Amino acid sequence: MSSLEVRHIQFRQGERHKLLVDAQTGIPLYYPSLFITTQVRAGGASVSTVQASLTALKVLYAWQTDQGINLEVLFASGKVLRLEEITSLVGFSARLLREKRPQKDYKVVRMRLKAGRAVACNISNVAAQTQFSRLSTISKYLGFLAETLRVGRPSRLTDTPVSEMVERINAYRPKTTQPTAVDRDEKGLDLKVVDDVLEYLRPGHPQNPFADQAVQQRNHLIVTLLRYLGIRRGELLNLRVEDVDFSKSTISIVRRADSPLDSRRHQPLVKTKPRRIPINDALQKVLSDYIFRCRGCCRRAKKHPYLLVTHKAGPTQGSPISNSSFGKLMAIVQGMTSEFSAVHAHAFRHTWNYDFSCITDAAGNITPEQEQKMRAYLMGWSETSDTSVTYNKRHTKEKATQAALAFQRALKLRKESAGD
Repeated sequence: MSSLEVRHIQFRQGERHKLLVDAQTGIPLYYPSLFITTQVRAGGASVSTVQASLTALKVLYAWQTDQGINLEVLFASGKVLRLEEITSLVGFSARLLREKRPQKDYKVVRMRLKAGRAVACNISNVAAQTQFSRLSTISKYLGFLAETLRVGRPSRLTDTPVSEMVERINAYRPKTTQPTAVDRDEKGLDLKVVDDVLEYLRPGHPQNPFADQAVQQRNHLIVTLLRYLGIRRGELLNLRVEDVDFSKSTISIVRRADSPLDSRRHQPLVKTKPRRIPINDALQKVLSDYIFRCRGCCRRAKKHPYLLVTHKAGPTQGSPISNSSFGKLMAIVQGMTSEFSAVHAHAFRHTWNYDFSCITDAAGNITPEQEQKMRAYLMGWSETSDTSVTYNKRHTKEKATQAALAFQRALKLRKESAGD
């Protein structure tokens, strides 16, 4: 089989979709396309989930080529994968998926010295969670393929061998561990670092790494919105000018999947619930300065409603800022100083939740139930969601530390009193 690639398509109504196609002809593979359309996309999966599923299928078909097996012929003949083939597939699923390079007359092997001897370097594999996800998709697809190929024709392929094959593949999935509390805590930023980032990106600051005035205004607005609203990257890039209501001092987070007005190939998506967040005078001023002084100067920006646009001169000037452009912005900020190395969009969300906990604690008149409901609304979570536990671990650990020290002081005083 020739090489395969995942191709992104966009329908006239704005819906985004992905398919696994032959890299040479561009023709989609029939059964993978049927599986993705009926089993994955039809279930409401996002484009990113479809991408991950197609990557898993790409791995499966690469293994098929490597082993000289035709899965469709195998299943149509009433057979399933043998144990040795399943173990081979499991090992193959851990590999990094790389494009094949042109064959040469020689082979280069990377070597390194260990105790004075040259040894070959191990090839790095994907993370256990990635392999787990791949095998989950592959097992589901193989079950689907086996069932589809035997419909309407006599076959020796019964439910038992198929289900046993699927269960055996799932049983070989690697064990995955959840991130520890320490890992979660590290996602938040030190408050001094947050303040320094805002200061260095302030328009006109001598250490601002961006020269263009409009770019400085936009980047400062981006970090300000992340800092003060705690919104996700997709929510930020999905904002439209119409979402800012200066008369009511609010900004709205709205779900707009598959919008035909969004020209970006990979549309930023809102994962949380829609909501309306109040904004203060300072944030309104930053927004109005950018909208009327910077964004309004780009002709292309008048053809779409999205708030944040590209200001670099060229054919894309005035277009909505893309995910990749936002990633480059964060990379530049991270490279400004070693203290900014942990700066990324989601870290601001963790920091916002830490600040929110500290401020509500200091208020003293807000019950835990009220705090939970307010946090859930502002973050776009369900009132019964336990997501806040994840984002609030840093503050919870600090309170637990204070409580533990207070408890120990009380024990010490009790012991001293008893001794007297």
